[in-house]
Amino acid sequence: MVGTVLLLSHRGLFAQTPVEDLQKAVEIYNAMREYQDGFTAKTLTQANIDDVKTRLDKCVGLLDKVIREGNADQIKTARYFRNNAKYEYGFTLGMKGQNALAFEVMKEIERDITSFTASDFPLRYEFFGKNFVINWDNFAPTQAEFLTGFAEICYNLSKYDDAVRVNKKAITHPNTTGWLRYVAVNKMLDIYAKNSSALTAEEHSNFALQAMNEYDKLSETEKETVKEYDYPTVKRSMEIVLKAAQANPAQPALDRLAEAIPLVIKYDQDNPNSLTALELCYKNNYHGQAAWDRVANDYAKVMHTKSQMAQPQNFVLATKSRYVGLAATDRMAAAASYDCQTMRDVAAMYAYWKQTDKETEYLKKAKTCDEDKAKAAAKAAKAARRSNGNFNLYIGADILPLLNTNPKRDYGAVVDFVFRKSAIEFGYKKIRQNKENIFDLWINEVDEADQDNISRWDGFKLHFQPKFFTKNSDNGYFGIYLGYNEKDFALMTVNVINDADGAISSQIFDPSVKQYVGMFNFGGMILGKGFGVDMHFGIGANYSTFDAGNPLDRSQYTIENPLLEGRKDNYWGLVLHTGITMGLNFGPGRS
Repeated sequence: MVGTVLLLSHRGLFAQTPVEDLQKAVEIYNAMREYQDGFTAKTLTQANIDDVKTRLDKCVGLLDKVIREGNADQIKTARYFRNNAKYEYGFTLGMKGQNALAFEVMKEIERDITSFTASDFPLRYEFFGKNFVINWDNFAPTQAEFLTGFAEICYNLSKYDDAVRVNKKAITHPNTTGWLRYVAVNKMLDIYAKNSSALTAEEHSNFALQAMNEYDKLSETEKETVKEYDYPTVKRSMEIVLKAAQANPAQPALDRLAEAIPLVIKYDQDNPNSLTALELCYKNNYHGQAAWDRVANDYAKVMHTKSQMAQPQNFVLATKSRYVGLAATDRMAAAASYDCQTMRDVAAMYAYWKQTDKETEYLKKAKTCDEDKAKAAAKAAKAARRSNGNFNLYIGADILPLLNTNPKRDYGAVVDFVFRKSAIEFGYKKIRQNKENIFDLWINEVDEADQDNISRWDGFKLHFQPKFFTKNSDNGYFGIYLGYNEKDFALMTVNVINDADGAISSQIFDPSVKQYVGMFNFGGMILGKGFGVDMHFGIGANYSTFDAGNPLDRSQYTIENPLLEGRKDNYWGLVLHTGITMGLNFGPGRS
């Protein structure tokens, strides 16, 4: 007895706390996951599975001890890792095709692992002296993956009721990825093919349509995977949806069919079911949107062309496509009452289907519609002029360039359409021998980048500027200046050095720049009867494209000219602008 007491006392001295047990369990769990990450279905062996099971038992033994002895937070965290560890083992069994064993493991933890909600998080635990936090966002994707994986195992074991139940949860889970949802929805169709009592006919059709939409939302990489492994795209789903509508062409079935048709046309244009489906919709008076009718008509034209090119001609296809095309056109015609362009489109459609009388009818309607719109627009413009009697037309010349001592002066002019609260300005300036703005070279510290080493340029500037007056009776305004400039430098003969071998040669360059300018502008416009002045200041930026005017690869040569050497093909620059225009004003002026 004394020996037993001593032995128990000795063990008690080295008993681990829940914190230590949890820490050791997490360490085993992390190692187990890392060990599993290297396996594939081909490389996984039974010895590996046995090793995972041994690690799992050690991990779960420690976690069960924490669940018995720990506090509330430790118990919750231990439950989390216990379920995840079991799931990892079940996943490994499923990878090897041991579905029956995997099902037992997954079934055991299903209730626990799916009962976790956002309210159970965050979970906190200590791991080797550091505090760790597990948030709901860390676990939710795992929960969704568990559902899709467990549903697959149920299906493989022909447990179709379980597969449907779990798959429905996976499909509606907010953290199920697009790819997993595509897999889960198509699995519903597989289940129905094996056991039609597992789903209702309505559910079957709904899942078929959803399968098409889930495929449509996949990335291009994921669609390549579908193609590589010959997974379902839209063909099977279309057959299901069409068959349901043929059996009972009620509104819900027609709605599904109408939604499916554009997807089939998009991904499987030669599918003969598309024309059959369109014909069924129109024969049962399905009313879609105008865009849907356009899709139907365009597709009918494509198939009609194919029917004419077939050897011998495919009269069945021609008849069916003609019916669909005319039905779509008639439907668009009925909705074209107030849309002039749609009337013209309808006329063109009738022309294609050789309905000459209807083509003429809708061309006349389109013409009348255009005339009515023109009259309405003129009436509205007249009303606007009446309500905005403060209209002025200002034509001004750019004054500051005329004061330049350069013998080749710039000449610029603006035209402003001035309303009571705003104005719209259009401007043009002819540039002759201007100095280049080298801010982009200066900021990049290009050697010798100064005005004396940069040649002048000719060109032009265009701009458009909406102006907004600060008050009805005030001449001050602010606006956005949007401009486009072209600069053409004189031909340059410049030495270039081949960076590879140091060889020097002489090259001719014909540089040019195109600029897109955006500025915030503010200023004042004084308009009298017959005369006007506009003073303004702006700050903004330009985006420029530079063409050196020589096919030489500048990245492989050093060019002895700072503009050609230092300027990038595309660059940003700062713009500061001030100006004064004076000219004629036609209107009552602004007080």
